[in-house]
Amino acid sequence: MERLKDSQAALTLNYNAYNDVVTKPLLPLNVDDAEVLKKLLNSVMNRESVSHMQNVKTPKESTELRSSIADVLLLLDDCDIKEIKANMKKSTSTAA
Repeated sequence: MERLKDSQAALTLNYNAYNDVVTKPLLPLNVDDAEVLKKLLNSVMNRESVSHMQNVKTPKESTELRSSIADVLLLLDDCDIKEIKANMKKSTSTAA
């Protein structure tokens, strides 16, 4: 639960940083609603696609925001990817 709150706080910071560097801000953020977060993730990815097609550099905040959104979405689904990676690393080091 603590990890979810930390990730939601990081998401809010990344969301604000992203909105500070883009010309058209994103829709309002609701860190507890998975559907809103999915739409937000799609919006960010669509903006990156358009930037790529127009040969315009995407802001680094875009990547950080995508990562934060994905992390919170996984945590809302009770899937802690950092814990899974840590367990995989631990089991590989034990097997060696």
